Amino acid sequence: MQSNSWLYCVMIRKILAFITLFCVVPVLPLDAQEGPEGSKPFAIVHYGCHGASYLGKPSDYDAPCKVMERADSLGLLTPLGQDVVGRLRLIRQDARNHWGELTEQGIQEQQEIARRMMARFPEVLNRDCSYIGARSLRNTRSMLSMEQLLVEVSKVCRIRVYHNASNAFSSYLNSLDENQLAVRKDSAAKVAYEAISERYSDGDRLAKTLFSDSDFIRSQVDVQMLNDLLFKIAANIRQTGTEGKVTLNDLFTADEISHQRKRQEAWNNLNFGGEVRIPFVHQLLRHLIHCTDTAQTFKQSAVFHIADETSFLPLVSLLGIDSWSEECGVWSENSPASKNLQFVLYRKNPEDQDVWIKVLLNEQEVSLPLPSAHAPYYRLKDFQEYYLEKVKRYE
Repeated sequence: MQSNSWLYCVMIRKILAFITLFCVVPVLPLDAQEGPEGSKPFAIVHYGCHGASYLGKPSDYDAPCKVMERADSLGLLTPLGQDVVGRLRLIRQDARNHWGELTEQGIQEQQEIARRMMARFPEVLNRDCSYIGARSLRNTRSMLSMEQLLVEVSKVCRIRVYHNASNAFSSYLNSLDENQLAVRKDSAAKVAYEAISERYSDGDRLAKTLFSDSDFIRSQVDVQMLNDLLFKIAANIRQTGTEGKVTLNDLFTADEISHQRKRQEAWNNLNFGGEVRIPFVHQLLRHLIHCTDTAQTFKQSAVFHIADETSFLPLVSLLGIDSWSEECGVWSENSPASKNLQFVLYRKNPEDQDVWIKVLLNEQEVSLPLPSAHAPYYRLKDFQEYYLEKVKRYE
């Protein structure tokens, strides 16, 4: 009981700040800085999430439409309900056959990340770059995100780019196995999530504004599903071709928006949080460390990785960035859809063995739990030794 109470308190602290998964926050690049003792950037190891995209399944759009269209056929929609079902049809038509694909905004996000990277690190990404590699998960939004990054980079780096999208990369880009699923389905976090979800359920207020018959609501409408999906669609509109043409934001009160965010935060923690994901992202961290090692064999190089968001947040926690702990697997502030980490390596020349590393989170310098007289720069040897030792705990 005491353990569950403690976990519940941790969950409450985690959800105080909502993770806006579908909000793109403008990120201004910092000027490239000279590293310690006159060292210069020579390699970038990038790990990022796909850009803004449509919702992943037709049912995300169809489910609320179907129940409202059924009510409409029976004459049981209010004037607002009739207006809303028309909006939903427009949104659904825009998303038709684009489930899970990048939107125009998502394409632009990846292009701009590449442009800022090239502007910030011209010592790495230039005509003389020795090696460019890229890997992504084998889903449309990840592959298209990788493509958009590489299209921009290839405008400057005139070399052959080695890139691939394969399920073989899932072992570290998106690790998910039976043990992890078991944790998600049977854990104290699940109990805490259900308590939070029930606490912040808003009942049938919204349904009563859309449907004119209480019996229909009681017998035909999954009220919480309707609330959740309408909110999900409302949040996703800003990424799509219907932005500026239609909105669903007017359907929710300020309290309901706050409650939906808290429910979503709790769901993110259950599915992608520290308890679930941390033990399974060590393969990813080991791979990225290997990439920093390999990069030293090239004069200049860049390696890009594109995946879903499921491993990104726990990786930040495992790294302990800005004092994040392994108990905190959830984002604590607004974060862009195209979240990314950049591991930038510095040295004086190709013969220099004293290599330094700087980590950028969403293109902002961050601190690591390592001693350094030149933070946010850390000796690569210290970085590799510290995190390889950490990785061993999960193997």
